[in-house]
Amino acid sequence: MPIGRRTFFGSVSALAATQAASSAAPELEAELLEAIDEIPLVNTHEHIIPEEERTSSRIDFFTLAGHYAISDVISAGLSGDDLAVVRNPGAPAGQRWRAFEPFWKSARVTGYGRALRIAIQDIYSVDQISGATLPEINRRIEAANRPGLYEEILVRRSNIAYSVLDDYWNAAPVRPDPRFFVCARKFDRFVAPQSAADIRNLEELTDVSITGLAGLKRAMETSFQQSLEIGMVAVKSTLAYNREIHYAEVTERDAESSLQSLLRGSGTRPAGFRSRVERPFRPLEDHMFHHLIGLAAAHGVPVQIHTGLHAGNGNFIENSKPTHLTNLFFLFPQVKFDLFHMSYPYQGEAAAIAKVFPNVYIDLCWAHIISPSASRRALHEFLDTVPSNKIFGYGGDYRYPELSYAHAKMARRNISQVLAEKVSEGACSEEEALELGRKLLHDNPDALFGRSSD
Repeated sequence: MPIGRRTFFGSVSALAATQAASSAAPELEAELLEAIDEIPLVNTHEHIIPEEERTSSRIDFFTLAGHYAISDVISAGLSGDDLAVVRNPGAPAGQRWRAFEPFWKSARVTGYGRALRIAIQDIYSVDQISGATLPEINRRIEAANRPGLYEEILVRRSNIAYSVLDDYWNAAPVRPDPRFFVCARKFDRFVAPQSAADIRNLEELTDVSITGLAGLKRAMETSFQQSLEIGMVAVKSTLAYNREIHYAEVTERDAESSLQSLLRGSGTRPAGFRSRVERPFRPLEDHMFHHLIGLAAAHGVPVQIHTGLHAGNGNFIENSKPTHLTNLFFLFPQVKFDLFHMSYPYQGEAAAIAKVFPNVYIDLCWAHIISPSASRRALHEFLDTVPSNKIFGYGGDYRYPELSYAHAKMARRNISQVLAEKVSEGACSEEEALELGRKLLHDNPDALFGRSSD
């Protein structure tokens, strides 16, 4: 079919506009990035260990590589004796590097690998990670491992206003360093005990006798109240690592029966990977999770839930689909649910849920290092789909501040690129893009977690 004059010139105009937008995007992106770098971050999710523990520990390159980057190196093939050498802090650094290097070559360009490289390059001023530079990297890490490190990296370099800390290493509530952190607390041990020994540990933790369901609930309530007293701003659940996250409505009678079976030692838990799909005490778990969300509702505390990809190597990814949680969103409309990790690879499901449930938020914590490109695509989709006040742009999700810095740098760059593209395609103005950037990185999570940093 012949192309009409109007159609032809319309196509040429559209092409010219596209090319103009494309050529303008790098300059616009740079301007947005400069402005977005000035936004103090509210970091929605961290595991950063206390500074005193960090500075009193031996830290080297392999320590930093041991959080996330090592998972991709293992996926590339590092295993057996070589893996044991890499993980042995007493082994010579050169020997560890020789075991690590062949597989690092295949993992260095992943999101995890890139974050590690950025941290070494920016914080320790070593451009390349190699056998030749490893001694200098380790020397500089050791020299910097002093009190004041967190102020330097988290505040001055990263411009993080505060971070929501999952202190999973503390069984009892402990107030984190208020200069850097507010507290999220996990109650998974109360939701999913797997043995009579687990119940005894809960009794010791809370000084509450547990002979039945009422006692277990009192123990959870005691720990919840203690957590509120040390400033808990969110409940956190990572049960997606252990089981599928649909929590059915279960009667007290059935939950009590399940607990009594556990106390008698019947209903043995399967070993190994099967424990993640075969849950002999599931009625108890489901009922106790609903009790936990009821406590969150009563006290106005938001709930952060792990969805999507699991850390480490090997798991049942389908256990963590965000659609498993839908009944909770109906049952507890007053509770604000923060869905972690953009639910990767189920980010489309997360977008659909957050679009239709006012009490559901999407969080890109961990996401920018899982896959920078998937995070950009997801953020495009989220901004097209979900009201912009329900999207959180960054959570470091690391044990070490150097890597949280690197993740923040990647997140700011990703968000600037997406917002520049939104401006170029006419979805928003540059001023609106800057407003979106501040909402994603500061205002939205600050509104939920309740600590103004201005």
